[in-house]
Amino acid sequence: MESTESAGNAETFSIRVSSVKLLSGDVITLPRAGVTAIVGPNNAGKSTLIREMSTHIRFGPVNAPLHGTSFIVENAPLEWSGSEEDAKARILQHAKVVNIGGQNNFVRPGAQVPIDAISWRLSFDAIEHGLQEMWDLLVFYGDAWQRIHSAASVEMRNVFDDPAVSPLHVLQDRSDLFAELCNLSMEVFGQPLTLDRLSKNINLRVGETGIPSPRVDEISAEYRTALSSLPTLMEQGDGMKSLIGLLVSLVTSVYPIVFIDEPEAFLHPPQAMALGRILGEQARVKNTQIVLATHDRNILSGLLQSEADVSIVRLERAAGDRTRARQLNVEELRSIWNDPVLRYSNVLDGLFHKAVVLAEAERDCTFYSSALEEYAPRGGLPILPGDVLFVPSGGKDGFPRLAKVLRSVSVPVVASPDLDVLNDRGKMRVLVQAMGGEWSHLQSDYDKATAEFRQPREATHVADVLAALNGVFSSRGEDYFTADVRREFMAQLRGKGNPWSALKDYGELAFRGDPVAAQSLLQKLDSMGIVAVRVGELERFAPNLGVAKGAGWLPAAVAAGCHREDAVRKHVAALVKAAAIVDAAT
Repeated sequence: MESTESAGNAETFSIRVSSVKLLSGDVITLPRAGVTAIVGPNNAGKSTLIREMSTHIRFGPVNAPLHGTSFIVENAPLEWSGSEEDAKARILQHAKVVNIGGQNNFVRPGAQVPIDAISWRLSFDAIEHGLQEMWDLLVFYGDAWQRIHSAASVEMRNVFDDPAVSPLHVLQDRSDLFAELCNLSMEVFGQPLTLDRLSKNINLRVGETGIPSPRVDEISAEYRTALSSLPTLMEQGDGMKSLIGLLVSLVTSVYPIVFIDEPEAFLHPPQAMALGRILGEQARVKNTQIVLATHDRNILSGLLQSEADVSIVRLERAAGDRTRARQLNVEELRSIWNDPVLRYSNVLDGLFHKAVVLAEAERDCTFYSSALEEYAPRGGLPILPGDVLFVPSGGKDGFPRLAKVLRSVSVPVVASPDLDVLNDRGKMRVLVQAMGGEWSHLQSDYDKATAEFRQPREATHVADVLAALNGVFSSRGEDYFTADVRREFMAQLRGKGNPWSALKDYGELAFRGDPVAAQSLLQKLDSMGIVAVRVGELERFAPNLGVAKGAGWLPAAVAAGCHREDAVRKHVAALVKAAAIVDAAT
């Protein structure tokens, strides 16, 4: 066995993909040391993208098309810095030099590569012809099934200081790396690991013996019994096997470039979030470039909880079956994550859907989602119900902020506000601009349609206010005066004498001054994805329900089948059709 010393500096060597050019012409920029998450609806090409990127790195643009890369990626050029000795020093952190057949080779789990390959491949020639055999040392690619078997048991080496050919051999040699793996297992599953060094095959076992590890020449029967009672990792569920299999590979061999397909496979949401956080930390601490394809917002949330540089790329199928990419870069994403409203909403789920509908509150979303789920006939909609996500905006003021985030990565967005959204010209203009519209195109119609509501308020008598309050609350005398009831109470007080309240009470029928301008205004808003509730507000879809606003309205309305009524069907159909129009325009 040859020396594993090198005159180079491992910290000086780096290799990465700075950007990826797609056949569509779009360019994706990757953080130098961080995580790029590829997201999008089903069949958008997420897994294909990372597979083709990996192939381009391995074979270069000249030969990559011969290996099935002709669907998405045009080029993924490599950049590196440092000398050959620096590269050798980096590799020798997790490899040994072994003379095999008269030729010195780097040997580590999954790789046996001639040392001379550094000179052959880390040159300008690699730009055209890829890393070739050096790919095994510098790049990791892990899909779900490969990860499950990465931590499978392996036979002991013939001689204890033979080079490791399995990650478990590395754990056998490096107690520090095994401790790191155990800490990660505790973080995700709350379970420690034990390395079984006594059996013919090295195994990872789940749990601890409760007995201090004995000297190798003083192994007691008590310790043997305790060790054999621990279940092996391969007896656990696919989630634990897949996650530990991935972490074993990353902990025992620090790859500069890592590709992971669906890291959340088989994991429960809290575990997926923990894995995202761990991957971000691995990228930051170990100066690694990670590219992953995911369907799970929990992975994204975990990544954003880490301090790593994170970028999100959303893919979509465009005309001609071309895959398009839209990117949220590191700074944009940090800005979003620092906004509490965005952080704790389900807005990130919108990245995985074909369309997002923004509604004012959670109950609006539930009601419209129920209506869309039972919409019939299904073939009458341009987008399947399961591809539409409803997101609460926390009120009308939240629409522009959420719309800007989603539209920045080309998610088709539709807003579904109550009709009194029209009562504030300034806020209306902001919403129109956030949805990509031009205020000047509808200003004239707005002025004509709303002129009657912009008149000075009429004086209101106390008796009128009391009558209105009695009309709403007289049958609810036994209810508790909760925050929701208080809001209803105050809304009634504000509404009396307010001309705009007619829009909520009567919907589009309230436009009596210039109904032609009003219909023109509403149609123009529809075309830009602002589909106001034509009946006025949510509760007007069930005017005879007998349950006023409040927590009890939604369950009562759904139980009564109000979500199947024609007015509701018409509204949700308008939402989906508007989403299809917005999608076609992006």
